[in-house]
Order: sequence, then structure tokens, then C-alpha cells
Amino acid sequence: MLAVLAFTACSNDSDEATGNDSHIWHVTLTASMGDATHRALSADGKNIAANFAQDDEVVVVDADGSTIVGTLKAQTAGESTTLSGVLDATSLAENEVVTLRYLSVTPNYDGQKGRLAEISSYAVGTLKVKTKSPLTFESTSVSLAPQQSITKFTFKDGSSDINVKTFGIAAPGLVQKGSATVGAVTGTLSTANTEVYVALRNTYTSQQTYSFYIQDNTGNWYTGTKKATLTNGKNYTATVSMTKLSELSSTEGAVGVIGKLPAIVIDLGETIGKKAVALMNAGALCPEHYGNYYTFANQSSGLSNSWYVPSKDEFDALAGKTKEWTTQNGVNGCRFTIGSEKLFLPAAGYDDGDDNPQDFMYVSEWGYYWSSTPASTDERAISLQFNKVISGLNTNSSLKADGLSVRPFHSLP
Repeated sequence: MLAVLAFTACSNDSDEATGNDSHIWHVTLTASMGDATHRALSADGKNIAANFAQDDEVVVVDADGSTIVGTLKAQTAGESTTLSGVLDATSLAENEVVTLRYLSVTPNYDGQKGRLAEISSYAVGTLKVKTKSPLTFESTSVSLAPQQSITKFTFKDGSSDINVKTFGIAAPGLVQKGSATVGAVTGTLSTANTEVYVALRNTYTSQQTYSFYIQDNTGNWYTGTKKATLTNGKNYTATVSMTKLSELSSTEGAVGVIGKLPAIVIDLGETIGKKAVALMNAGALCPEHYGNYYTFANQSSGLSNSWYVPSKDEFDALAGKTKEWTTQNGVNGCRFTIGSEKLFLPAAGYDDGDDNPQDFMYVSEWGYYWSSTPASTDERAISLQFNKVISGLNTNSSLKADGLSVRPFHSLP
């Protein structure tokens, strides 16, 4: 993806907010999306964006990515448009390289929440600052390189196409938000379909294995893997062979479906007995997906079909099983070995309840999971906590107002 941008910059002395600051400049850019030859995938519009949409944004950030210098918006739709906005050069230095990140407001593919930009910046380019007062650049053009590929997936059970309703894809190097490598991309289709278009950003350039969990329109779950090399900026088609999960048996280590969720059977000792433990967090669509964050008061709000939040005693018994801190498909967490099978709890951190819903604490460093057991104070309740150092998965207390992960348990028949 190429975009040629011509800059015109001038101070805005008539603007009260910026007129007295010599480092703030109104900037106009003439931009082009360039040649779309390699972007077309099919005639139905499922392709990497070849055109700007009106109000598409180009965010400008400084060299280390810590400061947003300004945001420029597309004035019209099409391959070429004028981008305009205000840039603040206060934090910039001469000869500093700034990054331009293109964010599309075009609706995302069915099943993936929000814009492509919410998975990652769609395309990026760089410019070198020549002077910052007045703001000028060494070059008047920039190339925006695409940061995602689009793949049309078809999932098969034997020779039959699966009518997909939800999907979860995990692999090392997948990027879901910003530049953070979180390993999982998930979605729910508004209407079940045999063809699933997914936007993926991948930090790997060599072949790797992608792991899939999908659910069809009748509630059946399937798992499978696919080896492939995906390059950002290109489109692919892929057929994945899947295995249908059967009804869960009562044998320890058995994997199957109970209460409409994939689970594994774990023997938690003579007092508690065998329990089914979900293979993924509440609100998640694959084991590596963090899922939703719940306060203690609403910890059961995402559960149904007889799933429940485990007690402290059940978590204590689970903590006694063979376990290790590990990285699974690029996601840090704790993995239990149950016979020949594995149970993975991602280190999803927690939501501290402030006004920014995206400001989570200790993501990828700690796992915090609610139990149903209150603590000795009204403000706290018992949670399962673990990190790389604490191998014993201590059950400790957390503030009830914080948002923690939930790993559902289910009784066996």
C-alpha cells in the first residue's frame, strides 16, 4: 500500500487554542492509497482497503511511540484525498522520525468487533522532521505499508463445510490491539456462514501453526490446526480440517462438551470429586483469549447452563495439580497437565475499575481469577493469583470492585 503525501504547514494565529504556540501547526496532506493490484481477494468486497473512507484517520506519533503528535482526517473518500488536521511539534526534535498510522473507519469484517484499526493500525509509514518551528519534513511523501492480511477461511468436518457462528484463532505473533502480541483473534458472525473473512496481523514471516476453535450455528464445537505463511498486505484462502468435540465423559483428562462449552474433566480429590473445567475463560472463544472481566458482584453474569464460579477449596485443589508457567501460542499463562491433555489459564491481568476500560493492569504478567468465596472484609473476595514466580497459584484476596477473569466449573452428571 503506497500513499504519497504532500505537506503544507502553517501556524494558525487566529485560533485561540493554538495561536500563541509556535510549535502547533495546521497541516494539509494530499494522499493516495496507491496500487491495489495485490489487495483484491474476490468480487464481493472482502479485500484489504484500496480507498480512504471519509473521516479515516492518520495518527502521527513521535519516534518512541509514546506521544501522539496529532490526528489527520481524510476529507473525501477514494484512492486520493486531502488529509488535514493539527500537529503539535512541542515534543519533537529536529531529525526525529515520526510514524504515521492509518486507521480505517470502514466497518470490519462480520464477526470481528469494531474497526480493523482496533486489531492494529492498518498501515504505517514514517517521515523525518527537518525543523519543528516551522514544522517541516525532509521528504514530502510517505509510503504506508499494510500491517494485516485478510484470509478467507473455510472449515470442514470431513468433506462437509461447517456453518460457522463463532471463531477463535491463536498463534504466536498474532497482534490484536496496538502493537501488543496477544496471540488470539476472535469473533462472532451476525449470520452463520461457511466462509469466514478474518483480518490478521502477524509478526512472523515464516510458516507457523494456527490453532482454531469454532462453533457452528447449532452449537457444536470443533478444533483444528493449519500451517501457513501469512504476509501482511496480502490476501489468502485457506481450508482447515476440523475435529468435532463429542459429549464429555466422566474420565479424568477427557475433553468434550458439557453445558454448551468445551471442557476437561479434573479429579479434585475425595472431598470435591471430579469436575468439568471449561477450556476457556468466560467470554472467551479460545483458550488463549482473555475473555471478559467481571467484578465480584457480577462474576456469574456471563455463565449459563449450570456453569458456576469455583470456590476457594476447588481452586486450592486445582492448584495442587501438575502445572507450569508457559507461553502458549504467544500468550503467557499457567498450564496444567491432566493426563495427556492440557488446561491453560492466560495471564489476563485485571481491570482496576477506572474510567478507561482499556487500562488493564499486569496483562501478560499475572493471572487473577475470581472464586465465589468472600474474604474476611466486605471490600475483598478470594481470587486465584499466579505469575512466573508464584508457581503455587496462591489463593489470595482481591478488591470486589476490580474486574477479574472467570474460569467456569461444571458438575458432572
